[in-house]
Amino acid sequence: MTKHLIGVLLCALMAINLAGCSSTVSNVKSGVVLSEYKGLSYAKSDTTVSDQEVQDEIDALIESQAIPVEDSERSSTPVASGDELWIDYIGYVDGAEFEGGNSNNEGASLTIGSGSFIEGFEEALIGKTVGSTTDINVTFPDPYTSNTELSGKVATFTVTIHYVVKYEIPEFTDAFVNEYTQGEYTTAAEYRQSIYDSLVTAKEDEAKIAYMNEVIETAINNSTFTLDETEVEEAYNEMVEYYTSLAGSYGTDLETYASSLAMTLDDLYAELKTTAEDTLKQELFFEALIAAEQLNITEDDYAEKIGEYLNYYGYVDDQAGFEAAYDKEAIKKSMLYEKAAESLVEWGVPVEA
Repeated sequence: MTKHLIGVLLCALMAINLAGCSSTVSNVKSGVVLSEYKGLSYAKSDTTVSDQEVQDEIDALIESQAIPVEDSERSSTPVASGDELWIDYIGYVDGAEFEGGNSNNEGASLTIGSGSFIEGFEEALIGKTVGSTTDINVTFPDPYTSNTELSGKVATFTVTIHYVVKYEIPEFTDAFVNEYTQGEYTTAAEYRQSIYDSLVTAKEDEAKIAYMNEVIETAINNSTFTLDETEVEEAYNEMVEYYTSLAGSYGTDLETYASSLAMTLDDLYAELKTTAEDTLKQELFFEALIAAEQLNITEDDYAEKIGEYLNYYGYVDDQAGFEAAYDKEAIKKSMLYEKAAESLVEWGVPVEA
């Protein structure tokens, strides 16, 4: 399922449904009295795309495809910090070449100051002349884990500085587009239009999420809920179990996982308790809304939307595997909640921001 079809307020619900957790709404102790959910206002977003936004995307694209070439203007100039060099080198320890210390005349890229070579190597090249061959002396660190036999050894490298690298940014031409897209687009104009269309879609998708979240939040906040503490505790325990398992899958415990979120374990427990209450409210709200409006997902609806779910969850061309992993009824329930959220927006009233 594409991300633009999942409102933030629905994410926890859908994750729980698709993880196979038991539904709290099967219990009858908790309840909801719906507020008026039609005609809710939401701030209308600007989804127009400017020429500059399209050009920014094109500029980023061609810059990402920049081609490394020799900077002829830097020939015979001194090497400076930050220069990207194309070099060859041969390393010697005690007068003999050592394994891994030779570029074998294949050339190697080195940016001065990157720290990608052993300490002292890059610094020793600063001030050397581009186009020259020079000897530099360095000392391997101790220990040197890549090759312990070299730990603490003094080495001499004969380095040929071929040239300074610069990057040529290609022009956004028909030829560039044809090659970059492997023939999917043959002209720059076509690809520019596709970029425009993608940006429009992205803005419309973002707006849809905002609309859904706003009307859902308003409708839920205006509704009256009676939550049974036992049911809240059940939902809370399911979440603790889920996150404990998640932490375990990363080879850690829940307290360490909480620390990675800049939270204490007690903070995480409190957050999960609040989330459990909110999740129960959301489920109660949507189940009541679905019943009131008699919403459903037909087999045709399911067939139309399942492709989005397969793509989102990484089951492309494996519908049977996806349904076996997540349960078809749980998938349909997520689709139904999504349909209910979209209906709230359709019934709502956009207001110019």
